[in-house]
Amino acid sequence: MAAACVVGVLTGAAAIGLAELIRGVQFLAIGAPDLASYIVPWVPWWRVLLAGATGGFLVALITRYFASEVRGHGVPDVMEAFALRGGRIRKRVALTRSIASALTIGTGGSVGREGPIVQVGAAVGSAVGQLLRLPTDRLRMLTAAGAAGGIAAAFNAPIAGAFFALEVIARNFSASTFVPVVLCAVFSTEVARLYFGAAPAFGVPPLQVGHLWEISLAAVLGLACGLLSVFFIVVLHKLEKFFVRLPIPALLKPALGGLAVGALILGSPNLYGIGHETMDATLAGALPVGKLGLLLLLKPLATSLTLASGGSGGVFQPSLYIGGIAGGLFSTAVSALIPAATTSSGAWALTGMAGVLAGASRAPVTAILLAFELTHDYEVTLPVMLACAVSTLVARALHRDSIYTAKLTERGIDLDRPEDLALRRVTVSEVMQPNPPAVRLDAPLDVVLGRFLDSDLGAVFVIDADGRLAGLVSIHDVKSSVADSTSLGGIAVAGDVSEAAASIGVDGNLADALDMLTREGRDVLGVIDAERRLVGALSLRTITDVIAREALRGEYVGVSGLAGGPRGHESLRLTGGVQVRALAVPSALVGATVRKLDVRSRWHVSVLALRSNGVDAEVDPDRPLGPGDILVVMGGERDLERFADSLRRGAVRAV
Repeated sequence: MAAACVVGVLTGAAAIGLAELIRGVQFLAIGAPDLASYIVPWVPWWRVLLAGATGGFLVALITRYFASEVRGHGVPDVMEAFALRGGRIRKRVALTRSIASALTIGTGGSVGREGPIVQVGAAVGSAVGQLLRLPTDRLRMLTAAGAAGGIAAAFNAPIAGAFFALEVIARNFSASTFVPVVLCAVFSTEVARLYFGAAPAFGVPPLQVGHLWEISLAAVLGLACGLLSVFFIVVLHKLEKFFVRLPIPALLKPALGGLAVGALILGSPNLYGIGHETMDATLAGALPVGKLGLLLLLKPLATSLTLASGGSGGVFQPSLYIGGIAGGLFSTAVSALIPAATTSSGAWALTGMAGVLAGASRAPVTAILLAFELTHDYEVTLPVMLACAVSTLVARALHRDSIYTAKLTERGIDLDRPEDLALRRVTVSEVMQPNPPAVRLDAPLDVVLGRFLDSDLGAVFVIDADGRLAGLVSIHDVKSSVADSTSLGGIAVAGDVSEAAASIGVDGNLADALDMLTREGRDVLGVIDAERRLVGALSLRTITDVIAREALRGEYVGVSGLAGGPRGHESLRLTGGVQVRALAVPSALVGATVRKLDVRSRWHVSVLALRSNGVDAEVDPDRPLGPGDILVVMGGERDLERFADSLRRGAVRAV
C-alpha cells in the first residue's frame, strides 16, 4: 500500500513533466506553448510541415536506438506486460516514452497525452515493484496502479483513472487489486492538482438536460457513437498495415506521417496536437456545423496517420474529441428536427464524448465516471449512461476488438482466453521432453523400429551428422514401409521414410507451439536451438496437460492470483489419479527459486501456487523461496509421492 502511494506521487510528477515538455516542444515548433489552433494560421506553412516531419524523424531515432515500445499508443503494451510478463516493463520506457510523446504532440501529432502517461505511470509502478523485489502478483498490481495514476493526473479524474486501470488493464475488480489502484489514483491526482489546480480538464459550461423524452434520444447518439468508434478502430488498423507494407526505410515513416498530418493541419488548424481548445469550443457550442463535419472526418484520419506511421501518443483523448464533435452535430440535428427540445449543445457534446470513448475502449464504466467527474452534474449522467451502453453494444456487435486489444490480437494475444495467456507464459524449454528418440539419416529401418520401442511419442526424429533436425518418421510411415516387403532387408534407411518435421525454438512459448501443431496437423514438434540442433520434443499431450493445469490454477488461486484456495487441506484428490498437495519448503531450499528447482522435468509435477504468510498466490518462478513457504503442487499420485519423499530426504537441489 505504501508503494502504491509512492507510485502515485511519482506518476503525478511525471504527468506534470510531460505536460511541460509538450509545451516546450510546441513553443520551439510554432512559437507558442498553448492554443495551437489559434496560432497555426499565423505560422508559415513550411514551418508547420517541417515541424511535423522533424518530430517524426526524431521519434523514429528514439524508437530504433533506445526503446521500441515508445511507438504507437502505449496502452496495449501495458496490457501485454500485465497479462504476460508479470507487470515487468523496462525502466527506460518512462523517460523515452515521455520524450517521444512530447516530440510527437508538440510538433503537431494529432494524439493525446493520456496514453503516454498511462505507460509512463505503469513503467514507474513496475520499476518500484522490481526495486522492492515484490512477488509477481504485487508487481502487477503496482503496474496497474501506475496506469490509474496516469489517467487520474491527466484528467483530474481519480475515480475514472482507477476504473480505467481495473476495467482495461487489470480486467479485475477484486479488493486486492482495487485498493492499491485507488490509492495511486488519489495521490497522483493530488500531486497534479498542486500544479495544475483543481479545475476540470475541460471547460464545461453549465449543462441543461431537457424533458424526460429527450433523454431517450441519447440512444440514437449512442448508436452513432458506436459506429464512429468502429470507424476509428478500422481506419487506425488499416493505416497501420499500410505503413508496415510501405517500401521506404523505417526511419522515414514517422517523418512521412508527420508531413501528412502537417498538410491536414494547414487545412484545419484544429487538428494540431491535443486539441484542448477545440474540445472546449465544442462543449460551448461555439463551432459552426461545417467545421464540425470536416473535423469529424479528418480527426480519425489525422490521429491514425500519426500513430500508424510510428508516432507516439494516446487514443483516449482523440476518442473524446471525436465524440464531442459527433455530439455537437447531433445537437444541431435535434434542434433542427425537434424545435421543442431544450437539451443544451454542451450536454450532447459531453454525451458524445463518453459514447465514443466507451465504444472504442469497451470501457463504459470509465466513460460514465469520467463524464461525471468533468461536470459533477448528476442530471447529465442518465443520457451519458444510455449512450455508453448503446455505443458499447453496437461496437461489440460490429468489431470484436477494442482500439486497445486490436493491436494485441494482431500479435496473437487474446485477453479473453485465459488458457491462451497461460500458454504464452510457459516457455517450450520448461515442459519439453529432453533427449527425444532420434536416428541418423542413414540409420537402417530396423534401428528406427527399435527407437519406437524406447518412447511413447509415436514419432522418431531424423538428424544429420551435426545433430541438426532433418526430418521425422511417424509410426504410420513405418507401418506402410513394413507392409511393403521391398523396404525390408536393410535396403531402406531413415532418410527414405522420413518427412519434413515441424519445429519450434527452445525459447518459444506454448501458444505458438499449439498454433504450429494445429497448422501442420502434427502431434509432436521438434525443439531446436539457434543452430537447428535437436534438443527436445514437445507433444500435443504435453500442451493439453498444461492447459488443464492452468485451468486448475485458476480455480485454486482465483483470477487475481490472490483468492484463497482450499486451505487446511494438505492433500486434494482429483479425478484420474491426480492430486494436489501442500508441501513445506525445507530450510535447505530457502533462497532457491521454483525455476531452478525444475520440478516439471525432474519429477513431473507442477507448482500451482506458493503459499506465503497464509496467502495462496501465483508462482513467480524467479522469486527466492522463504522460510515457512509452502509449495502447492499437482501431479500423479506416484510422482507426487516421489517428489515429497525427495523433499524429506533433502534430495531436491536447485540446478
